[in-house]
Amino acid sequence: MLKLGFIGLGNMGEGMAHNLVRAGFPLTVRDLRPEPIARLEAAGAVSAGSNFDVGRASDIVCIAVFTEEQVRQTCLPQGDDAGLIAGLSKGGIIAIHSTVSSSLSRELTQHAAARGIQILDAAMTGGGEVAAREGKLTFFVGGDAAAFERCTPAFKAMTQNLFHVGSLGAGAAAKIMSNFLAISNTIIVREALRLARGFGIPEETLLDIVNSGGVGSSWVSNNWQRIRDQEANYTTGKAGMVAMASKDLYLAQALAQETHTPMPVLSFLVEKALPDLSANSLTS
Repeated sequence: MLKLGFIGLGNMGEGMAHNLVRAGFPLTVRDLRPEPIARLEAAGAVSAGSNFDVGRASDIVCIAVFTEEQVRQTCLPQGDDAGLIAGLSKGGIIAIHSTVSSSLSRELTQHAAARGIQILDAAMTGGGEVAAREGKLTFFVGGDAAAFERCTPAFKAMTQNLFHVGSLGAGAAAKIMSNFLAISNTIIVREALRLARGFGIPEETLLDIVNSGGVGSSWVSNNWQRIRDQEANYTTGKAGMVAMASKDLYLAQALAQETHTPMPVLSFLVEKALPDLSANSLTS
């Protein structure tokens, strides 16, 4: 059986890792916080003290950290840690679940290819930490088809929908587009509810009207309380949710610039909406 590793046991990663353990995979985990490590060890995983050690123990390693710099620091030498790429043996695979730019994927691939290691961008969506715990995520994967097939048993333990989108970077690009749609819609619902409050209509009433009538409704409007609950319980607080939304819009902007695609609505959201989100929150 494949030996798996998992680095990054936050809101999404911990539930994903638990599903790999439940599926019977030998799993080595790493996180900076002791609490999720303890919970995974109780479930049957083992922990490692460095990213290098995770790689040395694994055939395939999943990464679900927050920022691009954290992904880079996980894969490459950092202080006394030689890094994940150095720990993996030839033929190893790194699946990056974090939403990252295509430029980072290319950068890491140059380092990995020199050691005979492949990288997949395995971006995820599907309902946040609840879906992660229940194994109901959707993965958009970019990279080598044979590497994707080798990872498929592990991916299926964490997902209900699995797509091989194309070459390296395609998975993350699809996720960036999906996030752009989701965040844009969240901002629109947020403003509609703000306008309702200004007019004296309770937001619950407006949501009932919109969701019952169908016209103007969306996954966001139908799950507004769920989004609020996620924001209230987010590991890094409300500011963390705003930071995540900001990162995704900036990634979309970078992709638009890279592909020379005009996106005036995206430009408006970055310039006008993000400062308001930062000053308040994603749902207020």
